[in-house]
Amino acid sequence: MTKQYLKAAGVPVPEGKMLSIHNSDYNEAAEYAGHIGYPVIVKPAEASLAIGVRTNIQSKEDLHEALDHVHVELGYKDIIIERHAAGYDTRTYVAGDQVIASFKRVRGNIIGDGESSIMQLIEMKNKYRKMNPHLSGDLIEVEENLIDFINEQGYQLDSILENGKKVDLSGSTFAKDYSETVDITDELTENFKKTAVEAIRCLPGMNLAGVDIIMDQENDRNYVLEVNCRPNIGGHLFPVIGQSRDVPGAIIDYYFPETAEIEKKESAWFTFDFDSITDFLKKGIVKEVTLPPLPKKNVVNKHLIITGDIEKYDHWLFKSAIGHRVGGHMKKITCNKARLIIAGRKQRVEVFMEKLSSKSSIMDIELIDENRWDSHIMYKFEVFDEMKPVALISKEGHIESENRRLKKENEQLKKEMSQLKESNSWKVTRPLRMISRLRKND
Repeated sequence: MTKQYLKAAGVPVPEGKMLSIHNSDYNEAAEYAGHIGYPVIVKPAEASLAIGVRTNIQSKEDLHEALDHVHVELGYKDIIIERHAAGYDTRTYVAGDQVIASFKRVRGNIIGDGESSIMQLIEMKNKYRKMNPHLSGDLIEVEENLIDFINEQGYQLDSILENGKKVDLSGSTFAKDYSETVDITDELTENFKKTAVEAIRCLPGMNLAGVDIIMDQENDRNYVLEVNCRPNIGGHLFPVIGQSRDVPGAIIDYYFPETAEIEKKESAWFTFDFDSITDFLKKGIVKEVTLPPLPKKNVVNKHLIITGDIEKYDHWLFKSAIGHRVGGHMKKITCNKARLIIAGRKQRVEVFMEKLSSKSSIMDIELIDENRWDSHIMYKFEVFDEMKPVALISKEGHIESENRRLKKENEQLKKEMSQLKESNSWKVTRPLRMISRLRKND
């Protein structure tokens, strides 16, 4: 239905149609794929999160394999076959007639440093993903498909990549395959923006949406794949590369235009670590969490480069930041150099800076920028050590760790069962359980 509206409005879309498949009869699908020409894409008509999507299918044999996966294994009958459009896989958020943000998806990858193995680089990449709220719940798993893909490129998990060498971890740009987002908002052509806006303008009742577009930069052609009325906006807020875009602010401004001209305050760049908070609540560690108010006035930040014995003083920096109630983080660039961002109320930041200056005889402290707000900052202080090599975990070590985890869970279940048997509800329902057992024995 969406594609019909798009085509009627003259919005460019890949040629394709929906087919109903029954009893693994692929004749009509093969005939249509041959008609529009390979390569093609196969995907379920009713699915999300790239479930069942197969791209760049080059032959009839590959088509049959893809249809077996979607129809037989996943159970879908209504299947879409489209002409494969070459170009960047992008997502653009549109509000009314304005393009708010856009990113392209790139394959998940690692980049060599001349010292670390592929396994260690993956662990380092996961450390970074844990820091990114959009990616923290989707860490890279070293499983069979990933290992096979690395092997096909001529590498093993213990291979050491030369400095600057990039190795992809998957052949797709789907989120489930560890893709990364790169902000391209400032690089969009007027033709691309026009395509994105017209894609939602032609759909009845659609005012805000994420538009998936294949961008063919060489020919300045764009093909709309999908229009999502409830898109995930995390990739805009927390891109791996590029500037964070305030999509939530644009949504609020769209519905409340009378407040759109109010100047954004610096405190809006602060955010809490909600993942850790909800984790505590879900595990029952605490019943409620009271969050402190975010600073609203006289908020500043400092961007610093620190050179010296970082290993010796990182704990001191952490305790000092916590003690002065300032937020931000420290990221180690090398063993002797780190990038430090401090943010909070002006008075507290200045006191922290004075404390830091007292270490100037043992550390070189360089102020590189201040009051630059280009990404969200946690209202807490964190120290990230991305440069520290991660020891390879042996298969036996992994099994031992898993056994300890299962043993701990088993002990917890036994404890909960014991408490249940001591409860009044267990004692009251004892006659009913006895009757149930007698019926089973009859």
